[in-house]
Amino acid sequence: MSALQRGVVGFGKRIRAIGKAFSSSVGRRSYIVTAGDQKAFREDGVVCIRSAIPLAFVESLRIAAERNMKNPGPLCDEHAAAAGTAGRFHDDQFLWRRHDECREYLFNSGVAKIAADVMRSSSVNILYDHLLVKEPGTVAPTPWHNDYSYWHITGEDICSVWLALDYVKKETMVMYVKGSHRWKMLHKITNFSGDGSDDGRYESSPNKDQIPIKEIESGEYELLGWDMEPGDVVVHHGWTLHGASGNADLSTQRRGYATRWVGDDIRFDPRPGTMHFNWVKSGLDCGLQRGEKMECDLFPTVYHQS
Repeated sequence: MSALQRGVVGFGKRIRAIGKAFSSSVGRRSYIVTAGDQKAFREDGVVCIRSAIPLAFVESLRIAAERNMKNPGPLCDEHAAAAGTAGRFHDDQFLWRRHDECREYLFNSGVAKIAADVMRSSSVNILYDHLLVKEPGTVAPTPWHNDYSYWHITGEDICSVWLALDYVKKETMVMYVKGSHRWKMLHKITNFSGDGSDDGRYESSPNKDQIPIKEIESGEYELLGWDMEPGDVVVHHGWTLHGASGNADLSTQRRGYATRWVGDDIRFDPRPGTMHFNWVKSGLDCGLQRGEKMECDLFPTVYHQS
């Protein structure tokens, strides 16, 4: 076993210990998901939940976000810089492995139970966490896409919980194509930095489906979006199409912190052109075999129904 593998195993043991220590407190602190929340997620592919996360966690995550923007991890993308456009669109993953505040949020805020209950899953594992920051005056949009097309998974119990760290107006918030999770579209990969900056990481993707961008933007499909306050979350299915404009506001950041959760039926599927291969290049190899449950040191169980 290499030094890197030993470090990952040791880190996983510490994380499992944290999860056991916090398992009882999560249930008591968590927002209580309603039947209406579950219905909206099931039918629309997305649900907004107000005041889901205590503001103490929001404040801590803001500190971690600022620290990460000064010292990002190996998977960081700066989309505006890569596209040669104004502002800053900061995108980084696996913060929970580097920042105590992010680990505390995953294991002690109740967010994992929210994800499990919305999906009606008996347990959830963290796939990864994801910081997305658009500085004031950033023109770079978030292109239309679904998350599933990028992920090395099979199954249906998958969601993202997007937490607002700032006040976000609907005009700059992520917008969702209502009911698009039912399309189960494996679309051609969309480059967030623009086609001119493609680094080839997804070039082997076999995905062929075309996103109906013209129809979406002409109003043929109903879009869902909300004004967001710190502590509000949006929970969306991995199949749900979504996108966002840039941040034209010259005085306010748009900081979103997303956590990606896999439930009962999700299995590992390292098909070509998924994020798995870029993660491996960065030293984040889960060590799973095709068809195995997404449960390991890289994807620890955070919540399990007692």
